[in-house]
Amino acid sequence: MQIVVDINAFKKETECIYKDEKYAVRDNGAVFRYPRDGKRPRKYDNFWTFGKPNDKHGYMEIASVRVHIIVATAFHGPKPTKEHVVNHIDTNRRNNRPDNLRWVTRLENALDNPITRKRIIMRCGSIEAFLANPSLLRESDVTPDFSWMRTVTDAEAQVSKERLLAWAESDKQASGGALGEWVYGRQSISQNDGQSSNVDEIDKLQSDSLNGWGQIPPRAYERPVEPEQRKPNVMLSLTPGAAQEIYFYNDKPNEYPCTPQEYSGDPLTAYAANLTENAVYWRNNNGDREYVVDKYGFSEDRNSLYIMTKSAYVWRSQDDGDSMPVPTANLNKEEFSEDELNYQLGEVIYDDNLFVHKRVETGFMPKEYLEELFDECIGKKNKKIADGLILSVILLLFCYPI
Repeated sequence: MQIVVDINAFKKETECIYKDEKYAVRDNGAVFRYPRDGKRPRKYDNFWTFGKPNDKHGYMEIASVRVHIIVATAFHGPKPTKEHVVNHIDTNRRNNRPDNLRWVTRLENALDNPITRKRIIMRCGSIEAFLANPSLLRESDVTPDFSWMRTVTDAEAQVSKERLLAWAESDKQASGGALGEWVYGRQSISQNDGQSSNVDEIDKLQSDSLNGWGQIPPRAYERPVEPEQRKPNVMLSLTPGAAQEIYFYNDKPNEYPCTPQEYSGDPLTAYAANLTENAVYWRNNNGDREYVVDKYGFSEDRNSLYIMTKSAYVWRSQDDGDSMPVPTANLNKEEFSEDELNYQLGEVIYDDNLFVHKRVETGFMPKEYLEELFDECIGKKNKKIADGLILSVILLLFCYPI
């Protein structure tokens, strides 16, 4: 059961100025905005609040200002440099207690926090891969899971940190479970007594939040499908007639605008007819990122359609230190480089009256590698090898007639 956090349960209160606004701030993460001198009180003035969660990025806000930055400014001083950001040590964006916040550079944020570091390895394959191309992390089309995040009591903050650190320090990969109330569990995690480890116990707690299919229970925004009809590891997409394979526990349905809505004859041939150059192949759940068609081809048995796509946006830093995707259509050619674009290789099959979308590679690979893989998938590479062998045989026969 979730504990309601008492906004008046605190030990220390201080004040700060942030973005020309004066705040009182408590060590439980609550803030109080003062009215401006000589002005009438505004909607968010003169009351204590933990803030309102922003559904898009998960942070708590008061009048569109992020609460964690206010708290960090009050208890840890102003932002040291423009490169610094506030790090949530336990990665819970709604736990804004001062001892859970610290000013760090973006690189320190990635490498110094063991919980963040393990998540990077799971997403990018290794820290080295992330350092070689930091956009791999941003480029993941996995929507961050904020459902487990909430304002916490002091006791819950300590327990959740212990549990997440135990998971981060283990060598186990994610079991497919979701972060949930087990993070804040009041029962202590048993020490290694020869029967189970911290991580084994965490895995057990995680599994309690899964349904009988070993997957996250259906979300409200998914179209209802009876359990016996639901295919393991596949969810319905936002586009009618489209489905997508599930790769991470917090995957959300995306759009696939090239999916045919009316067609006759072979379904994949109808799909291919929509794959014109630079047509939008994929759009994320929030609608702020797109990948467009670069090229496509059929497998030799024509049961699969392979599509090479490229990002139609680049990342740009904002005044608050965050990065946002900016469509390349909104930029001049001199304002971005082709090297900033990422490529993906997807596969579409037709199964059970649905166009099922898959990713041939779940990570982010160089364009050259994906092009080689594309040739293999459509049999072009095998054909080149076969043609080479035939040519070699002809030359041998010419040079050494029987």
